[in-house]
Amino acid sequence: MALLMDCDAKQFQEVAEHYDALMAGVPYRLWVNYIEEILNRLNYHPKSVLDIACGTGTVDEILDERGYEVVGVDISPHMIQVARQKASELDIDVEYHVQDAAALDLGRKFDLAISLFDSVNYITDESKLANAFKRVGEHVVNGGYFIFDVNTEYALAHGFFNQTNLGSYPKYVWTSSYNRETRICTVTMVFEVIEDGKRRQFTEVHVQKAYKLEELDKMLKDAGFETVARFHAYKFKQPTRRSDRVFFVGRKR
Repeated sequence: MALLMDCDAKQFQEVAEHYDALMAGVPYRLWVNYIEEILNRLNYHPKSVLDIACGTGTVDEILDERGYEVVGVDISPHMIQVARQKASELDIDVEYHVQDAAALDLGRKFDLAISLFDSVNYITDESKLANAFKRVGEHVVNGGYFIFDVNTEYALAHGFFNQTNLGSYPKYVWTSSYNRETRICTVTMVFEVIEDGKRRQFTEVHVQKAYKLEELDKMLKDAGFETVARFHAYKFKQPTRRSDRVFFVGRKR
């Protein structure tokens, strides 16, 4: 499930306080392990990390635990509020900002930028995504890296977002539809949660765009990056037409 970068304000709003429970089954540490293995293969050892579309900050907590200097940004104030509260409770030094990736302005550069959980797909305007990549480029040191993942058109067109959990809270039913002409996937998410001992239902509609891999390569190039690798998710082989998630590794020229 993606984290918010640039989309309707109703996305990741009501669900923010329930997000960590919703994502409890996600192997966050394995995701971080995968990123670190990519870096090891590159023989690159960053000290500072910018997490774009950081959501509630779970990845940042792991990175902080492993000794990185971490800054997280997300366009959703609701998600950042949760992230800051968790950082305070855990007594960790992670800095969080509410910012739109397409207008990113932190006044500093990082050794590594990451954007995980198909967050890039949430920027459905191509020009805004291109601007986001350029803003990321302004925040990465020369020779540094930008690593991100995307849901592929194969995943969005074949209903990978259609999911149901009626066994434990938060319960949910997600139903997706895909427009092959616009490459837009619309996902209606109906949630049932327990709040103050009472059951409550709410709906969020999430929208993602399927980008062609070559389009993303060009955006990276225009932002000052060279695409040094594309990986079928969690492996180190080239993606195929049936890959559902692809990781990009861009190096700042």
